[in-house]
Amino acid sequence: MSRLLRPRAAWLPLALVILAAPAWPGVPAGEARAADLEQLRREIDANGWSFTVDDHFTSTLSSGRRAALRGYTPPPGYQAELESRLVILPVDKSLPSSFSWVELGGVTPVKDQSSCGSCWAFAATAELESHMLIRYGTSLDLSEQQVVSCNDVGAGCGGGWAFAAYDLFETHGAVLEDCHPYLAADPPAAACRQDEFPGFAWISGYRYISNNVTQIKTALLDGPVCTGIDASDAFEAYASGCFDQPGSSVNHLVLIVGWDDRHCDGAGAWLIKNSWGPGFGMSGYIWVRYGAASTGQSVTQLTCAPPSSGFTFAPGLGVEPLSAGSTVSLQWTTRGAPVAAVDLSLGWDGPCSEYIIAQDVPNTGSYDWFVPNLSATGARLLVTAAAGTRHGYAFAPQPLRIIGHSTRYVSASGSNTPPYLTPVTAAHSIADAVAACAGHDTVLVAGGDYTTRVTVSSTVRLLGSWDPAFTVQDRDLHPTRLSCGGSALRFNAPAGDFSLVDNFVFTDCYGGNGSAPVPGQHGGAMFVQDSAPTIRHCEFDGNRAALGGTTGYGGAVCVIGGSPRLEACDFTDNRATRGGAISAIDAEVSLIDCSFSGNACVDSSEAYVGAALYGQGATWTVSGTSFAGNGSSFRGGAAYLEGGSAGFTDTHFVGNRARGGGGALSGSGATVALTRSRLEGNTAGLGNGGGAAWEGGTLALRNTVLRGNRAPGLGGAVFALGAGGVVENCLFEANDAGTAGGLLAAGEAPLTVRNNIITGNAGGGLAAVGSAVVADYNNVWGNGAGNYVGGAAPGPHDLSADPLLVASPLDCALGVHSPCLDRGDPDPVCADPDGSRADIGVHGGPSAVPAGPPAVGGARLASLGGGRVLLSWDPALSARVASYVVYRDTAAVFTPSAGGAVAVVAHPVCSYEEVPPPGSWYYVVSAIDLDGRAGGFSDRVGLSGSPSDVPVAPAVDLAISRVVPNPFNPRAVVSFSVPSAGMATLGIYDLRGRLVRTLVDRPLAPGPHEEAWDGTDDAGRGQAAGTYLARLVQAGRTAVAKLVLAK
Repeated sequence: MSRLLRPRAAWLPLALVILAAPAWPGVPAGEARAADLEQLRREIDANGWSFTVDDHFTSTLSSGRRAALRGYTPPPGYQAELESRLVILPVDKSLPSSFSWVELGGVTPVKDQSSCGSCWAFAATAELESHMLIRYGTSLDLSEQQVVSCNDVGAGCGGGWAFAAYDLFETHGAVLEDCHPYLAADPPAAACRQDEFPGFAWISGYRYISNNVTQIKTALLDGPVCTGIDASDAFEAYASGCFDQPGSSVNHLVLIVGWDDRHCDGAGAWLIKNSWGPGFGMSGYIWVRYGAASTGQSVTQLTCAPPSSGFTFAPGLGVEPLSAGSTVSLQWTTRGAPVAAVDLSLGWDGPCSEYIIAQDVPNTGSYDWFVPNLSATGARLLVTAAAGTRHGYAFAPQPLRIIGHSTRYVSASGSNTPPYLTPVTAAHSIADAVAACAGHDTVLVAGGDYTTRVTVSSTVRLLGSWDPAFTVQDRDLHPTRLSCGGSALRFNAPAGDFSLVDNFVFTDCYGGNGSAPVPGQHGGAMFVQDSAPTIRHCEFDGNRAALGGTTGYGGAVCVIGGSPRLEACDFTDNRATRGGAISAIDAEVSLIDCSFSGNACVDSSEAYVGAALYGQGATWTVSGTSFAGNGSSFRGGAAYLEGGSAGFTDTHFVGNRARGGGGALSGSGATVALTRSRLEGNTAGLGNGGGAAWEGGTLALRNTVLRGNRAPGLGGAVFALGAGGVVENCLFEANDAGTAGGLLAAGEAPLTVRNNIITGNAGGGLAAVGSAVVADYNNVWGNGAGNYVGGAAPGPHDLSADPLLVASPLDCALGVHSPCLDRGDPDPVCADPDGSRADIGVHGGPSAVPAGPPAVGGARLASLGGGRVLLSWDPALSARVASYVVYRDTAAVFTPSAGGAVAVVAHPVCSYEEVPPPGSWYYVVSAIDLDGRAGGFSDRVGLSGSPSDVPVAPAVDLAISRVVPNPFNPRAVVSFSVPSAGMATLGIYDLRGRLVRTLVDRPLAPGPHEEAWDGTDDAGRGQAAGTYLARLVQAGRTAVAKLVLAK
């Protein structure tokens, strides 16, 4: 077919004729003025038209841009060319009364041709975008500038026609806007660059649709169509309604995207997408009555040729930023025709790919990508068929954020040359090196003294205490010391959770002025706001929040709204009004393996609280940490908490002091939990709660030792007023108070006090009073001034007996014949880790770390004849077991005691033979370790009448009887039984039902068995901490038990 060409010499005059606007006095040639709105409105009223006009769009136009709005200028012979491509579409089905590709998601966003008469390019490009979206499912932003600059038929900003764009789409394909951006200009100002980039959309041809409503509707069912239109002054000012002004010519090209027969009072209208931006008409659209404004003339439709194959990336990519140097698994699926190999590429600032990841990769649907050390905020990932984009492609659905990294250096011996990327060019100031950082950078700081404060507002890691050659990091040999005012180190929100401070010493620092949390000076060494740095292996020594009498929070660190994590840090002799070491306001703070000593408030009057820690609405997670010798506060010698929550695990509070109360801990309205912790030797000078004093809130004390704490008022160890919660499996020993040296709990909040040993306290043992306070299953014994004081009474299951603790210093384990063994609350939620009934004391209950051997298992009794019986049991697995104590009693339910012990059997012997006296007898066995710690009791076994009457053992059921220990690390023993001989399997499964380890898969004899699991899978790989299931199967029956791997 011959192509229509228009010589450039003839193009400009023709364009000027078509685009010429009426001239107004004083308006320069080539410019156009907006029509008078009032005149248009009078014309609309006079003709009875159905639309409104305003200047919402027209008021934004310069006269030069207005002159370029209309650019449909077909060349001579164009009508003949159209007619040669005329297609009469069969109408073989009824058409709906309304149809919209906008509602069906088949239309891309409205664009703006600006001051270039390129409406023809925008209409054709929008048409192709829609057809690719409909047929290939990909939303593309294609380049109109490619069409303007690269067509070879003379079309451009002076005007053009649809076929000029179609020819380009068919021969080269359409490139992306990001690659060939719109400049609203012709060459040479806007050169053609299409050969530099791949195409992403193609057509195989195009057709002309006759000016017939039914024919146009039928074509629209395949996708939007281009149409010529008379874009009059009234069209330009259109605001809403049915545009029904008749047309007198065709000067503009637009896209029909739908219809509605009910519009225009039933006359019907086309929904048209324009190219004058979303400020025109109805967000860039206009309703035009069928035939009005010359619509239906020069209607064309392209035939889209999408790739034969497509790809879809797995979800999730791009949700989180990618770190340079990491390996990311790229995964995708393929649809359509098979594709043998693919290429992967990346566009750093958008979809215009310029970085090749891999080429000719076998199409397995995945590729492990090593992320390069470059930074990007909106990179787009592209997978294409290796044969080219015409055969298939897909963009990742979300842009990728890639965070690169560099190492920068700080040293007094450096040349101080930016960007400080070598030890030789090292910065002299930490602040300068931080300011030079971009991406995930690391700053190495040589030992020395630094006196300039540092603000971190980006993702930066600071590693201090390096030798001059930056080969050895050692805080003892060459410490990096920061000493300055205004908070030596400040973290702001953009630092996020990447930042790290490692091996620094902060000394003699004082805080900066600020209004939060209150006017004053806060954060002597460090101020953290809305960020989450990790701070590890640092020393904070002799810092002050404020100078003179100024209010100051956080002598070392003040946290507002952030969530820092502090690991292995030492806080010594820091001072503040509140929080001598750390203050946290509406923040989340983690303290792991830290130490606090000698920290204090600057005064001990009432406003000064929390000698080491102060929290207001904060959440604290503390483990493996010690607080020793902190004080000079009114309340909270170690910590004071207002609201919020705190969890202390394996934490020691020793020798702390407060003048007004709560020698170690104090607060109001907070949720506080202490687990496996120690409060020892803490003192309240004037008030209550030598160890802890709480008002309101919730208190959970579990497996905690409270020893040697003193208060002149109430509650030598703990004073809890109106606090709900639980106090269980604790030891209150040798505490001293005016009333209730052990525990005083009063109020109407529900509080459970159970399974505790309360002994040797001065001023009374337990005062637990209040309508919702329940105290039971405790051993309260040997307390001065009475075991129960303040109106308290023993619980129905309380004991009052020597707990027989093992005598070695500070050992809280239960010894031989202890009455506290297996005497706690029988509720299964209170059970010991081995599943047996809870012991009373700190080594009992589900949160305990067992001190003694596990409960003895497999106890059984057999008659040997002649009046003799044989008691036997399963051997203990612990190498530290020394012996077994055998107890006997005539009662079916009895408390083992020294008087009922009939034998001590040295390990590894696991049986005892005797001739018991006539009558009914019951036996239990307990294991004793080398240090005299006693384990839990076995199940009771017994006989009635003479030994010859020992009954036959009942039939064994399919069961997992216990897991010991549980939780465990590194080894647990699963005890189980099968009722009959035959194949059995015992496996370890994760909570998703996946088999982790097969322990048994073989025939078994009936009866009890044991197998051990060491926390690895069948390949010997260690498994993550968590809950697992042991599943026993025989003959179609199943038994299941939980076991917890702790690390």
